[in-house]
Amino acid sequence: MPRSSQSDVLKVFLYVVGTLVLGAAIAPWLYNMGMGIAEVTADKPTNGLIEWLGEAAARSKDNFPRFFDRSVLLAALLLLGPLLAWLRLGRGGERYRDTPWSLRLPDSVVSGRGQPLRRNRHGWAEGVFGFVLAGGLLMVSGWVLVKAGFFVWRDVPESTHGAPNPFVSDIDWFGAARKAVPAALVVSVIEEVLFRGVLLGIFLRAMRPAPAIALLSFLFAFVHFLEPPEGVGVPDPEATDAGFVMLGHILSRFADPLSMASRFSVLFAVGVVLGVARYRTASLWLPIGLHAGWIFCFALFKAATWPVSGLPEIAGWLVGMSLLEGLLPLAVVIMTGLVVAMMTRVAAGDEIDDVDD
Repeated sequence: MPRSSQSDVLKVFLYVVGTLVLGAAIAPWLYNMGMGIAEVTADKPTNGLIEWLGEAAARSKDNFPRFFDRSVLLAALLLLGPLLAWLRLGRGGERYRDTPWSLRLPDSVVSGRGQPLRRNRHGWAEGVFGFVLAGGLLMVSGWVLVKAGFFVWRDVPESTHGAPNPFVSDIDWFGAARKAVPAALVVSVIEEVLFRGVLLGIFLRAMRPAPAIALLSFLFAFVHFLEPPEGVGVPDPEATDAGFVMLGHILSRFADPLSMASRFSVLFAVGVVLGVARYRTASLWLPIGLHAGWIFCFALFKAATWPVSGLPEIAGWLVGMSLLEGLLPLAVVIMTGLVVAMMTRVAAGDEIDDVDD
């Protein structure tokens, strides 16, 4: 296992830690700047962009977690350049495409445990298959959960078990789909290029496929798990340590068994399925399709239903407030992974690594 490959993995994790620390540090500054812009635009007209920023900041005055989230994204962008420069250190005169963290490695520089992304003649078909598989199973499971009384359609007065719906409203299927399509495409492409393209390329150089996929899936789940608990804020969002107080609230979720079992485990399983899909096909088409299918149908189902409140405590372990939480959604993700594994299995007697030669 080359030391440079191990070092690259460590640098990725340090980048994540650095992003959280920097994001927490600049969050109150971003909040104060937003409130200042809101005050200026409230007193006098300015240009369109400044007014838009002021209105957005004013709407989020009591929503410090939103400023924290934007601060983390800003920190990630600020540290991305230094990370790429750091990854290149010690690699001599290698070109970008000859490094283990590029998207496409030439065969001549791929080590025994590495894997290049290859041109896939059946890419579109795999992408469509992944979208239909992931989205289809998710929507079927959602329909079953509605029938079981965990969710209620927004346009009906009560659930199948008689729980009242206090927010009866029409379902705008077309509007929800129109919003979900661009989000599904953009997020799936960006995240798959980053996680299964670049980062899994790094991890596969440093370790065998199983631990590489597992470790990256943990990182994937950790990043997506970084949300503050519902209704949690900070006493003084203008305080210098406000971002770190919020970070503490977020990290406290890792000590909550229900959160770990109902949400983190689902996110981890999603990462594993996407990682296996990328590794078995040496391509991003299938994981992009799977990811897009999950995002699209998740958004569609969320726009059409409400979670039913007042259920027994055991229900929180089975299904949370969305199709991304609970042991039953976890079973659906595992089922999707089994289908992916069967559809991409290698011939009997062959090693998975032989597919990459």
